[in-house]
This record gives sequence, C-alpha cells and structure tokens, in this order.
Amino acid sequence: MKLYFREQYLKKIRGFYHDEDLIKVITGVRRCGKSCLMQMIAEELRSQGICEDQIVYLDLDRRGYRKIKTADQLEQLIEDNN
Repeated sequence: MKLYFREQYLKKIRGFYHDEDLIKVITGVRRCGKSCLMQMIAEELRSQGICEDQIVYLDLDRRGYRKIKTADQLEQLIEDNN
C-alpha cells in the first residue's frame, strides 16, 4: 500500500522522535489515518538509520491482539515480537 505522506502532521511530531523521556500519544477518530501516520514515522526512523529491532509496530486492532488489556500483556507481546 502506498502511503500519502502527511507532512503537516509529521512536522509536528518529528521533534519528539528521539525524546525518550516523553510518551507520545496519537489520537483521532476511527479510520482517520493514525496507523498510516505511525507507519510513516517508522519509515522516517528507518531512513535515519534507526535499527529495525528498535522500532515496534503492532496493529492492536488485529484479531489476535484484541485481548491485550494491560501493560504487562503489551510488554510481553513486544518482547515476543523482538
């Protein structure tokens, strides 16, 4: 799938890419492009030389992930995918 780069949104979050002390949250109504924006961010990080194993992308709408409800479950899922 070809992504349409949303420069306006990317410009607002780029300054926070490497801020490890800050949790970044992207919100919006259903099907507004949050997942696509995250894919664009991941692609930009890869192009900056960030190792693939440092990028975690999980589509929590996938059927297999719908039971993830706690931080511990999410942490385990991330560890299992690395």
